[in-house]
Amino acid sequence: MVRRDHRNASDVPRSLQLNEARWQAILDTARDAIITIDAEGRICVFNRSAEQIFGYAASEAIGQDVGLLMPEPYRSEHGQYLRRYAATGVAKAIGRVRAVEGRRKNGEIFPLELSVSEARAGSEVIYTAIIRDVTERRRREAKLRELQHLAQQRERLADMGAITAQIAHDLGNPLAALSLQAQLILRRARRDGNQPLSTIMKPAEQILFEVRRLESLVREFMTFAGEQRLEPRKIDVPMFLQQVVDLWRPVAAAQGTRIAVNIPRNLPPLYADEEKLRRVLDNLVKNAVEAIGERSGEIFIRAEIPTPEKLRLLVEDTGPGIADGVQPFRLFETTKSDGTGLGLPVAKQVIVAHGGRIDWIAREPHGTVFRIELPLRGPAVSGTEDSPHR
Repeated sequence: MVRRDHRNASDVPRSLQLNEARWQAILDTARDAIITIDAEGRICVFNRSAEQIFGYAASEAIGQDVGLLMPEPYRSEHGQYLRRYAATGVAKAIGRVRAVEGRRKNGEIFPLELSVSEARAGSEVIYTAIIRDVTERRRREAKLRELQHLAQQRERLADMGAITAQIAHDLGNPLAALSLQAQLILRRARRDGNQPLSTIMKPAEQILFEVRRLESLVREFMTFAGEQRLEPRKIDVPMFLQQVVDLWRPVAAAQGTRIAVNIPRNLPPLYADEEKLRRVLDNLVKNAVEAIGERSGEIFIRAEIPTPEKLRLLVEDTGPGIADGVQPFRLFETTKSDGTGLGLPVAKQVIVAHGGRIDWIAREPHGTVFRIELPLRGPAVSGTEDSPHR
């Protein structure tokens, strides 16, 4: 698999023979492809796994330009990259694991993970690439995403019976109130068309209130019933959270509530649908403000990195807390007289669509903490140019 020196074994020190034997054993047993190239991009080493992955025999590959293993445009650009690196010393691939594409002998393009290292001996330079074929992993991930999507669809269908009954109830009550108020206005107008306007102001205001409530209910129901289609982009987390705080701070201050924040400035960027994530945060902060009410209190917004791959957001309040038996993420579960019970279920849908999770815990001595965890790299498949998955 590796170009060998044809000197007699007796001419080579035993330590060098042992080192070469160890190196050959590593090459022959490694599950990943190991390929080395020289400064001109010519293949010098091509192990057995490389043969299996790319479909070329070592005798076919050694001595060829490494572009043989690449699809366009990488094939045409690789020589230019090597020359630019030799001139500037600025590397794009060396020392990092990159997701790229390879080309098999039969022309098939496939996904791979590539790690490149550099070694120098005097004026000579050798680049070693360790390559992993991730075709099967990608297939498994796609199948898992498909199964998760089907499970979500089944869960949504299972909810439709409860939704239908609740919608009929929630629409029925306001519609009945609208009908009664409209009839009241008509009766008064028919009895005396010259009655003062003030006599119909209250029923008219009640009609307007009920209409707005119906609009809110229908809007949130449509959001819940629809599939969460995401448009992830890179988000500056401190700036994003500060904008949320700036929006709600005057509202909270008007009722004597203080919003405190703990947002590290060195947070890494988050790949997410900013508009949908803002709705989630707005909903949580709005709920916290309303839970505290006129009694005054505090709301705490925090961000932290629990692991290198995740962002955790916390919205904490000093309100009365969530009553025993109440499940805030259940459809139509609400303790507010004018609530729809859809805000938090929609929020959960958005977070789950991002590949994250949302839950809550009681805060001592009183209050509630809502916790969101999101993958920093965003949903597994985002389809956007800014996404690091591309």
